[in-house]
Amino acid sequence: MRSASIQQPAFAIIPVVYDGKWNWKTPPEGSTGYLEPRDFEVSVAMSFTGRGFGNNLRATTVTPVGFPEQEILDFQIETQGCSARILPINAGAAQLALSARSLAAGQTVFAIARYKLRVTKVFQGYQKEQFPAGQEQLEIFSSRYLRNSPGIKVNSKLVRELVTRITSTNMHPWDKAVKFQQWVWENIQGVAGRYTSVEEAIREQVGDCEERACVFIALCRAAGIPARQVWVPSHVWAEIGLHDREGRPCWIPVHTAAYNWFGWTGAHEIVLQKGDYIRIGHRKRTVRLIDDWYQLNGPKPDMHFTAQVKPVAPAGYDAGPGARLKLPDGRWTLTGDHPDNKQMRDK
Repeated sequence: MRSASIQQPAFAIIPVVYDGKWNWKTPPEGSTGYLEPRDFEVSVAMSFTGRGFGNNLRATTVTPVGFPEQEILDFQIETQGCSARILPINAGAAQLALSARSLAAGQTVFAIARYKLRVTKVFQGYQKEQFPAGQEQLEIFSSRYLRNSPGIKVNSKLVRELVTRITSTNMHPWDKAVKFQQWVWENIQGVAGRYTSVEEAIREQVGDCEERACVFIALCRAAGIPARQVWVPSHVWAEIGLHDREGRPCWIPVHTAAYNWFGWTGAHEIVLQKGDYIRIGHRKRTVRLIDDWYQLNGPKPDMHFTAQVKPVAPAGYDAGPGARLKLPDGRWTLTGDHPDNKQMRDK
């Protein structure tokens, strides 16, 4: 039985510049909430062509789910020669799952999930004073957001020593998170490449957006602050979990690469996954990012895992930049000829 997995690289390549329109330079004045909605068409696809007879083909890939800042307006699945469904993993992650009884030589089977999403920027006007210094553990801030994840070693001596050096025990959790974000920006140089680990990023003081977000997450968790990873095409950031003085839980975005935003998100990004401890039951595996995967009894097929993101707008309106295509190796690239489709590298 053949089986293969391709880990999705994130890489800090952000396809819109700080122009004040498509991406905020500063939060808006006088408005809070989920703001400036933009519509996107998103497709996620898998296709397999047989090189000989095979059977019991199974395959999965990451697919978007709904969040407060990401509304699913429409959804449909198209298939050929197989069956497919959306397989929820948890509240922050899901997969498109394909299965086919057999795959003959020269036969092609495919599944395409098509979405229409409405995505907003996020500015809730969070301030330190809204959150008590003593934070109780709420159910929504699962203990999973305080423990180790694949590639994020919270109980590392290196991480805990760094927490002690940067902060003090009586410091407000908001202030601790600010200090951690500042430390990452000032001490970890942005270098593109495959993910290493939190410990290596701290030791070598280099890393891509993934390492930088995960170092921040590890520091927060080691300091008792729930934190999780947010994965979008070509990029990763973090969220911390605090409850306000009325006991309402808040997931607060913190950007540690490309955008130096604390408490808000000033770009329209398609969220692929939230969380960094993803237990894939049918494979008995836990991953940080959902990978492309297939399994087949028979010769290795020709295969393609692809995805596209396309901004859309009514006739006569500018749909804006941000069209993207997922390449065979999992990287995303810009597509289209919009004048603001400019890449901005990590610092």
